[in-house]
Formats: sequence, structure tokens, C-alpha cells
Amino acid sequence: MATKWHINGDYVLACNCDYGCPCNFNARPTMGFCQGAVGFQVADGAYGDVRLDGQKAFVAVKWPGAIHEGNGVAAVYIDAGASPAQREALWKILSGEAGGPPWAIFAATFSHVLGPHFVKIAMKVAGKETEVAVDGRIKISFQPIRNPVTKAEANPKVVLPQGFVFQEGEQYALKEFWVSEGPELSFAHPGKCAELAKVRWQGP
Repeated sequence: MATKWHINGDYVLACNCDYGCPCNFNARPTMGFCQGAVGFQVADGAYGDVRLDGQKAFVAVKWPGAIHEGNGVAAVYIDAGASPAQREALWKILSGEAGGPPWAIFAATFSHVLGPHFVKIAMKVAGKETEVAVDGRIKISFQPIRNPVTKAEANPKVVLPQGFVFQEGEQYALKEFWVSEGPELSFAHPGKCAELAKVRWQGP
């Protein structure tokens, strides 16, 4: 029998699309391809009998076209503070082996996966001041989206009733965003799309 799992917590996204990310609306990515990083911090979670509370993981990704067209390359990072059982559980979820959205859906679009790497992950989830640092391999910092004329802060949200990653996401701009994982997976997209959401995932 498949192992039941759930994760409730904070989800962070950084990508090369314009604010809001057309992919959220079944449209093609802004630049025609997708390069980004997504991750989470667990508030309440478990894989079978293995508790996942407090654990963190991130995935750097790129696709040559739209996500659903596949041929993606991903690198998986799990916080070094996780126990061996927690590492195994998170890897099964992130690799799609455990089943259930969103990771089983994403995993089906990857042609190559690097890792899992067990490294230090620092996450500060704080709205427009959100920051992520993954062992010198990923750096993300948010800033508010601003009106181009008045410079006033804008606070948009995206609501996706059918969303398989999140159903309501706060939208920000990227002050800093880069990924450095060797020649296969290195890029930088400051000024582009940043998202923050509360998520509730479960599988299989």
C-alpha cells in the first residue's frame, strides 16, 4: 500500500516570467522558456510515520519551452539538518515517487535530475522581505512590485481555484535571483516574478 503523506506550509517561487507568471493561466512563459526555483518550509507534515515539521527543500529548474512540454532539468536540495528518514521521505515526495501533486506532476516533465543534494537551506518567509539562500547555489530576495509612475507599492494576488500548486498566491518582484549549479543549470533573473503562498499538499 502506498504511503500517505501531507505537507502544509510556506511555498516560495522565483522565475524568469513577468509578474504573475503566464504559466498560472495556461499561457506560454513570458520568454518562451522557463527558468526558476521553487521550494517550501513545512509547518505541519508527515510521510507515513516520519514527521516533516520544520523541514525545508528547494528545487532549481529549467525547461526549454513551456513546463508541460517537458525536457526539463532539475536540481533537488534538501536541508542538511533533516534526519536520514526525513531525507528519504522528502526525496520520495520531490522525485514524484510518493505520488500526488504538485511534485509527481513536475517530476513527469524532467528529463534529468541532479541530486538530491543535502545542503544548508536558509529561508525567511516575510512577504516583500522574503529571502532564500541555498548553500551558495540559489539566492532569492523579494521586493515589492511598484507602480512605474508613482513608485507606490502594489500588492497583487493571483487566485487559482483549480491550481495544483497553490490556490492563492501573493505576488512580488525579485530583487535578487540566481541559480549556480554548473553548466547545466545556471542563470539569473533579477526583477522578474516572485510568488509566496500557503500550501496544503497530500498524496498519493
